[in-house]
Amino acid sequence: MESIVFKPVSLEDKEIIQSFTLKGSSQICDLAFANLYGWSERYGTSWAILHDTLVISFQPLGRSHPAFLMPICDSPQSFTQCLEALKILANEGGYPLVLMGVGPMCRQKLDELAPNAFHYISDEGSRDYIYLREKMSTLSGKSLQSKRNHINKFERLYPDYSYEPITRDNLEECLAIAEAWLEQSDDHGGEQEEKRMIRRITQAFEPLGLLGGAIRVNGRIIAFSLGSPINENTFGVHVEKALVEYEGAFAMINREFARHIPEQYTYINREEDLGLEGLRKSKLSYKPEIIFPKDVALLRYDS
Repeated sequence: MESIVFKPVSLEDKEIIQSFTLKGSSQICDLAFANLYGWSERYGTSWAILHDTLVISFQPLGRSHPAFLMPICDSPQSFTQCLEALKILANEGGYPLVLMGVGPMCRQKLDELAPNAFHYISDEGSRDYIYLREKMSTLSGKSLQSKRNHINKFERLYPDYSYEPITRDNLEECLAIAEAWLEQSDDHGGEQEEKRMIRRITQAFEPLGLLGGAIRVNGRIIAFSLGSPINENTFGVHVEKALVEYEGAFAMINREFARHIPEQYTYINREEDLGLEGLRKSKLSYKPEIIFPKDVALLRYDS
């Protein structure tokens, strides 16, 4: 087999990678280019085009071998050829073929094109929480009354608050908020890794095409969000931080940022809960439209 060369994800790769991801149907947060780039040092993320199919390779924590995100292409024939190439690559490397980020439609595709070839492992902590942008921007309905109550209280406590876009002029203020929040967090693992990821994407703010917004109270930024497109109808929120002493700050930045996401995006993906109970409770409290499972597919040895 011809040697497959995977290239580390760099800013110069944005256009070609997004030529697959933005036109694809997958809504998983992992495929936002900002996430691929931001976490690339941590996970050794790399990419290749095999048989007109985008393949993302990375090194999962706790594994001694690479894994791959579900390959992306339109053609069943190209997908099958790519899958065969990955089987050979894994076999020659002496490791099992592992595909991650496998949603329900991807699982159906695997089962149709490679019947009985894979078995699946579910991980609740990796599920994505996906919301309707319009609903997040209005918080309408009885089920979100508590969120409106938080915002009403915030507006009473801080009537001079303002919302502003994130630019190079206020980016360092936002980073200070992120670091302060991470230092205060009781139930969050990997704080240093997240700090590095946030620094990495903010240093490339313009090339990545990040969109961000911040809440300012009494001249001080107290909350901010950063995100970017995942595909043509889904926008990903990659970072959302607030100072907890400002009651209602999270609800306020969540709503205000949703109001400033372009209307072409029907959905907002607010990413995973990582198996953290507090984060899961928070994401569920906003009544997601979709809780999107992302299974792990392992090639059967007898396939």
